[in-house]
Amino acid sequence: MRARLLVPVMLLLAAGTVFAAAPANLPVYIEDSHAGSFYWLIQNLPLQRDYELVLIDAHSDASEILNSDSIREKILKAAGNNQLGSLARRWRSAGAIQSFNWIEPLMPHPIAKVWWIPAESLPEAEIAQKRQEVQQEINAHEAVAPRRDGDLDNKYEVTDLNSFPWKKIEAPVVVTIDLDFFAAQEKPEEIRPRLKRILDQVLELPNIQALTFSISRPYLVSDTQADLLLYEALRYTSRVVNASIQYEPFARAGEDRSEKAKDFYRKRLPVPHYEVENASSALRTLFLQNASRLTVTQDRQRWEALLENWQREEMIPRVSLWLDDRPKGGGTEVTVDAGRKFRLRVDHVDHSLQPRIRWNVLSAAKTMYNLTDDQGFANGAPRYIVYRDEPVDAGNDRTELDGEELIPFLDKRTGLGTLRVYCEVSYGGKVYLSSVVRLSRYRGEGYTGKLTEIFNLPYVYGSALLKVDNRTSADALQGADCSHFIIYGRRREGASIPYVDPKELLPYLEPLDRFRGFRNGIAYGDHGPIAVTPELVRRGLLLHFGKHVAAVYGDRAKSNVLTGETPVVHQLEGPPEITTFGAMAAKYGQIRVMSFR
Repeated sequence: MRARLLVPVMLLLAAGTVFAAAPANLPVYIEDSHAGSFYWLIQNLPLQRDYELVLIDAHSDASEILNSDSIREKILKAAGNNQLGSLARRWRSAGAIQSFNWIEPLMPHPIAKVWWIPAESLPEAEIAQKRQEVQQEINAHEAVAPRRDGDLDNKYEVTDLNSFPWKKIEAPVVVTIDLDFFAAQEKPEEIRPRLKRILDQVLELPNIQALTFSISRPYLVSDTQADLLLYEALRYTSRVVNASIQYEPFARAGEDRSEKAKDFYRKRLPVPHYEVENASSALRTLFLQNASRLTVTQDRQRWEALLENWQREEMIPRVSLWLDDRPKGGGTEVTVDAGRKFRLRVDHVDHSLQPRIRWNVLSAAKTMYNLTDDQGFANGAPRYIVYRDEPVDAGNDRTELDGEELIPFLDKRTGLGTLRVYCEVSYGGKVYLSSVVRLSRYRGEGYTGKLTEIFNLPYVYGSALLKVDNRTSADALQGADCSHFIIYGRRREGASIPYVDPKELLPYLEPLDRFRGFRNGIAYGDHGPIAVTPELVRRGLLLHFGKHVAAVYGDRAKSNVLTGETPVVHQLEGPPEITTFGAMAAKYGQIRVMSFR
């Protein structure tokens, strides 16, 4: 999505365009002014395609720029010469694009249609009034300087949240949200559920290409409200595992010439911007919690200095893992043997201020996801992996959390797998978040023991597309598909095997036998009873079904042969599970018994 394409003019203006599939990693952009969305879009969206824009905003932003054809021509020329970045910098400095007119220069290409949503619910009379407002603004200069493409009013639809056809839009969609949409709400308990409901619907758009936010500080009542709204927007988007978030706290769009800004000028007051240096404790620690997820390009050194200063604050809670009453190293990513007792402890808590302590677990909202357009598995599953906060009530107001109290949040049958935990410490109105500790509780040595580390994670079809913190697929410990689950254990043992699908996995495997049927409950192959030895299980004894693959988990009966009751571990359209060979054999006609080379 970041590639800047060299686009012939005629291709950009072509009536028929080839629409892109929704990206595996959703680009998210945040800036103070909505004009920033204009600059980000022209530099990051493939301009040879057409998009529909969903504008969730209290204002239409539909004002026409005089002679906007020249702006479109300059964008095309800069795109063809790979100079969009320098063009954007010049226009920013001059304030060429404003928060109230940033959309019209993008119409009718690459923005072919706009859906303006000014409220959750509107009576038809008010919708009609706003349609008239759009018509006047979008065609304001047509009498004196007609556009090449003429009247754009019919490409600017006005609706409300309740009427918007979320699941019926198949064209590529860009969603942009002005946080002044929530200006009437002043408390987290009012904003959070409303924002969540909207963003849940946004992520279900079948062909969403990007999501942008405008803070719009001049239209908010205070810095405190801006801080709260930014916190809630970032809190949700940072819970989307496969979102790429760019936040530009120091970007400016030139002199503000909006009517709102003129009110400040008349009062001889500066037009307010959200100043990130004054961020609340909650927002500061949310930034720190997600520092590796955030891309900041403008004044990067200034941003890094801020992070370093915030990190040194004494009030920031620090969570550590303790094994057998001793702290375990490893930072925020630790593994725990299921045979050992463990606990989490939060430090840097000032008990003299009577803190309120809340422990939370982060877990995937769904059990399966599909990052592709292929409907082979996980049909209809969401594309974007959203995590939810689950409170650990047993840890309320306690600085230590016994590991036993976290077991219910792990794999329900085994108590194993990966879990993400953080702590929230409040002193009156000030809230501080700890970093997130990722712990992986495993059982057993060798190959199968490594597999248990990623129990409790969702099935992610197309997990080769999953990239988080420079880690790919199951290595990111966010989920896997069937073959990547199986490959993870081998990679954890040091093998350099790549993440491939079941068919592509075959060259890395050694054939041992082929299942032919049961005799008295024992699995027979071409060479007689199929052997199951501790050495084979330790190395990875696999069952290849063609489009699916599993691993023998052990020899429960210690019979040294494969039986209908032999435990098998695999992952298919849900978290990893332990089942039996008999259950698997009943589903698949072709079963090859193999091991890693």
